[in-house]
Amino acid sequence: MTWFSLPPARTGTPPAFVDKAGCDAWLAAQPLANAPQMQGELAAQLESLNGWKLPARERFKIVDTLRKSVAAVEAESVKRYEYRPLPLSPVEQKAFDASCRLWRELTVGYLHCLRACLDGDAEVAEHAAKICHRVVVTLRQEQLARYSGTAAIPGQWWRKLHAVLASAEQLGVAGEPVADRLFAETRESTVAGQYAMAVLLHLCRPGELSRSQFAAAARWLARWREQASIHTTPDEVRNARCVVVDLAADAPLHLGETAPAMPRWIAIDAVLAKLKGRVKALREGQTPEELKLGSGLPADACIALLQFLHGALQNPPPAAPAVRENARSVGLVAALDGIYRLLGGSGLVEAAAPTAQSNRRAAEQIAIFGRVVRPEATAATAVATDSWQVLAETAGEMSLHRSAGSSDIRLGSRALVAIQDGPRVALAVVRYVLAQEDGSLFAALRLLPGQAVPMLASAQERGTNRQVQHPAVFLPASTHAGTPASLFLASGVAGRLSRIDVADLPDGLRVGQPFERGANFERLRCE
Repeated sequence: MTWFSLPPARTGTPPAFVDKAGCDAWLAAQPLANAPQMQGELAAQLESLNGWKLPARERFKIVDTLRKSVAAVEAESVKRYEYRPLPLSPVEQKAFDASCRLWRELTVGYLHCLRACLDGDAEVAEHAAKICHRVVVTLRQEQLARYSGTAAIPGQWWRKLHAVLASAEQLGVAGEPVADRLFAETRESTVAGQYAMAVLLHLCRPGELSRSQFAAAARWLARWREQASIHTTPDEVRNARCVVVDLAADAPLHLGETAPAMPRWIAIDAVLAKLKGRVKALREGQTPEELKLGSGLPADACIALLQFLHGALQNPPPAAPAVRENARSVGLVAALDGIYRLLGGSGLVEAAAPTAQSNRRAAEQIAIFGRVVRPEATAATAVATDSWQVLAETAGEMSLHRSAGSSDIRLGSRALVAIQDGPRVALAVVRYVLAQEDGSLFAALRLLPGQAVPMLASAQERGTNRQVQHPAVFLPASTHAGTPASLFLASGVAGRLSRIDVADLPDGLRVGQPFERGANFERLRCE
């Protein structure tokens, strides 16, 4: 049975090399330290090789040699686009597209070798397990690149991943351990374990995790992936917590009501037990380092992430709502000063940096008037909003879509935004935002209850003692949501101030300590 398609063989100009010796010589002459240039060079050579007829054994040697260079180049290239607001800038988008292309071409090179295994080529038969393992690991590297670029995983990628597992099962090597330490995860793993990890990474909702959280989650799942077992019939996993996939589909999970064509049941009870056990050990006083959870997150943050993963693995994320032509539009504002003005805030004075002359003038004004004379406050001005279509809405959630090229305004996960829906303005925090294959954006928002009120925060800067004003947004307490009265400031502002005074806070409230931070905001308790 054919599980995947390959590019047709071509004739004409041959690749720059057609054997391992030629590949080694070619690499020796390349500027390997120049990641942007090497992305294109490696992808071009792999594309040329993928369209050229070669003995399967020699192709495997070549591709395995290039794999090490690809990994080194991509370790540098990912830094140019990872976790940036969307849409990516042209430079960031170029680096991201080059990364996906490079991993894709490397995957095709290994798929040629896998095709030879399925066709019974004796020269590569003994390497069937290693070849299947190489394909799924390379696919997983593209998956990680897409998550770093905050991009959706296309359906064809999932179809290839399913095809590798089906091929490995056909060859009888899905559970055979293969040594591979190139990506510093574990000493060895199986095709089934690598496949399960790809599905588990999808389940852990990477778009909702910060960079440090996702790095920790990926590290933990790499250690526990072999605990997930894959079964062909439901009778093998009775009373077990399972994730159902369809190897004949182009989606990560089988969520439909119809029966899957090629079902597989991934039992995750053992992985859930690992997560639960680590939470218990941390609460009993053990450190993350003692439990081999790494040093990137403190114990409290580890507990929160472990609990999040425990719930996420058992509750698959719903499919994104379909885009509708007649969907209503809402306006969106992402910068805190824009939110302040959209809510009707005014009176904000732009404070210039202090100079010797301005300090002398301030001293003279204090001597004469007893205070510093401030310039006239600016009046409220109109705020331009970004137009998004509403795909779905509940009491506390909203799903939005923006077509490609409709705006240059960039949006990131965990950012505070204001949504203008007719005369109503509501605050929301972006749960995640994803770039689709056509360049459009999909965003899921967590709506914040309560009527937001714009306020001016007066404060004194640390070090300079300069009196400044900052736009702020007050949100009253919500008994239903269990959140206290709070004040939103732009990210990084609170740390630069020695004290914060807001004259218009109701009920004698005073500004307290931060209790939530996002991509563009700090949320301070008012009590």
